[in-house]
Amino acid sequence: MKQKWTLTGPKLIAFAVFLFLIYTNYGNWQEHRAFMEEAEQHPMAKRIVQKYVVLDLLEGPRYSFQLDAIPKSRVPKPSNSSLIGVDRKQYEQVEVGDTITGYSVEGKFYTDTLLQEEEMWFYLLLTLFSLYPIGYVLYVLLKIIPFRQLFERPAIRKYVNAIGNVSLTLLFYGILVALLLFGRIEWKDALSNGHEKFFGETHAKATALIIDRGIDHNPSLYEDHEYYLTLMYKPGREEALYVSKGVTWHTYNKYQDEMPIVYNTQNPYQVFAQEMDFMDIFYISLTDTVTIMVVSLILTILLSILPYLLWKRKKGRKYSKAYKKQGLSEKSRHRVGY
Repeated sequence: MKQKWTLTGPKLIAFAVFLFLIYTNYGNWQEHRAFMEEAEQHPMAKRIVQKYVVLDLLEGPRYSFQLDAIPKSRVPKPSNSSLIGVDRKQYEQVEVGDTITGYSVEGKFYTDTLLQEEEMWFYLLLTLFSLYPIGYVLYVLLKIIPFRQLFERPAIRKYVNAIGNVSLTLLFYGILVALLLFGRIEWKDALSNGHEKFFGETHAKATALIIDRGIDHNPSLYEDHEYYLTLMYKPGREEALYVSKGVTWHTYNKYQDEMPIVYNTQNPYQVFAQEMDFMDIFYISLTDTVTIMVVSLILTILLSILPYLLWKRKKGRKYSKAYKKQGLSEKSRHRVGY
């Protein structure tokens, strides 16, 4: 019984994974189609009641509009579904009291840009999760004798092998590019923000008033909550600006009424804490963004050197076979008296 499971277990698992991915992809496709149909059927316009600039601990700034009603706190939370993200150009062009057009889906407001992003990510993930089912179907077809015999002809086999090699190469580097793209999306802002903080040349100092504070609680095992201070400051002779700044737990408890800041004079919404000590660096190193950066970098390095390792292994096997063949030839010559 144990031997039978050893022989059939991997095949059953492979078939189960195939069915699971087919079912999942079909279900996601149905949900996405229903989502887009609901969006098309519910166009609407909403009034902007407040404008937000949010700077997370490592990323930012993010420009947002608060729709319908003003929340009790300026701290950005996932529960605030009426807070939508926009680009800086739209943020500066639109004023409080203006209306913005979009679509309503399941009680949440989407702009055209947000819908396009949803659709892009859906098809990207659908393509990724369809690779295994396609490969499994080809594997099953090659088990059919007439189909396999068709591909055993020298001319066709050579053509199929070439396509297979190209497909595997594209798949491998596609995964590598996907990792790089995911990493770029996840930590591009963090790297850009860090570069501006430590190497930016257009900085000015100011003292910001802390007008609100709050915590975005994350009920995870490690309780990696996000801490925000809502700051009001006046860049030069311009009007006062309001931003919700993500900070470490150490900084959150360090400042109560005022906080010394540094801002980018070319983009006054980009704000940094003037002071940073060891505890701030320690808490930053434990964030999800830093973890994703490290893991993405390690995976990218491993996948980059994998082709070289496979080539080296193949070359080693070739030399090993040649060495064994040479050894057998010498033994046969000794036996016949050479």
